[in-house]
Amino acid sequence: MKILITNTGPWGTGSFTVARALTEEYVKMGHQVKVFFPDAGLPSEELDYYYSNEEQWEIWKFPIQRGEVKLDSFPLIIPDPHPRNNVGTTFLELSDEELSLYMDEFEKEISKLIEDFKPDAIECQHIWVFDHVIEKLGYPYFCVAHHSDQLGFLYDHRMQPIAKKSANQARKIFAISKQVHKEVVDLYGVDPSKVIITNNGYDRTVFKPFNIDRTSVLEDLELDIPENATLVTFAGKVSKTKGIDTLLEANALLSKNLNMHFLILGAGKLENVLDPSHLDRYCFDRIHFLGHQKAETLAKVHNISRFCTMPSRSEGFGIACLEAMGCGLPVVVTRAGGPEEYAVGEIIEPEDPHALAQALEKMAAIQGDDYKKLQKKSLSAANNFSWETIAKNRIKFYQESA
Repeated sequence: MKILITNTGPWGTGSFTVARALTEEYVKMGHQVKVFFPDAGLPSEELDYYYSNEEQWEIWKFPIQRGEVKLDSFPLIIPDPHPRNNVGTTFLELSDEELSLYMDEFEKEISKLIEDFKPDAIECQHIWVFDHVIEKLGYPYFCVAHHSDQLGFLYDHRMQPIAKKSANQARKIFAISKQVHKEVVDLYGVDPSKVIITNNGYDRTVFKPFNIDRTSVLEDLELDIPENATLVTFAGKVSKTKGIDTLLEANALLSKNLNMHFLILGAGKLENVLDPSHLDRYCFDRIHFLGHQKAETLAKVHNISRFCTMPSRSEGFGIACLEAMGCGLPVVVTRAGGPEEYAVGEIIEPEDPHALAQALEKMAAIQGDDYKKLQKKSLSAANNFSWETIAKNRIKFYQESA
């Protein structure tokens, strides 16, 4: 089959991780795949990988302009940071003229691509604008609901009619969790039988337990952390959605002799997250912001750490949690819509710094054989999720609809 995958943004987010992983699986199965996404060409270690392979990756290059109307970068569905976007403008902030430019230019790009590539199936990551334009052009398509698009639906009322039509005209909607399935049915009013839960997976070739020298990893990251410190990873955007502020509040409540250091791996600016009128609530001691890192670096950091925490306010599935567990880490997560379905460790309610501090201390106290058993259980739970299985499941639906 020929499969066209669209995504509203480039690499650096969960939805693109899904698109890339499924692309690799589809290709292994003998299918031909094109992935369409916008990008503004910011420097990146992975830039050449995507820009030098035009057979696989169809890049809609920004800025775009019509007369005096210009978009320097692709707009975001919700105001969470994206590592490939230094503008940060959301669809909600676009003027009518800017939105018209975006949709018209996308229509030109995708029309030519579909005409040239002639896909047998079109898979749209996110229930959003791309689906709407493809439906308008008269092509059948499948949607993937990632949760950020449902957050966008609630955030941006102007986009609601477009999103509803996109959902209801799709052949099938793949929801990444039970929670997202419920959101799709409730928000868009679609027939529940049309929504298929397919979960997500993780890259087992990268995220796995391996021996690595802790000192050298910390030196490469230019970190000076005591040898006896407990390392905890936080892999996610520096945003309110991911709960970084809750972690900073919890850090202020931790026992002073605990010596717990947090390695924050994700894009974003703290000033967009913290409450300036209550800065005294936050503790920045032993907090290390490392920015967005490639998967291989993240796997190394997981493998020198004790456990991972994801204190999110809201999640669709939580691939980052699965990646940490794939490295053998137990986790401290919130009951936020995704990770609680499979997480091994401590599960607490969101936005509760006291509960988070208690869970972090409890996890740090687990030692010896009890910790090894927890590691084994975490790795075993992660191994239940396979991109291969998900890809085969989706291909079945594509072939039935061809």
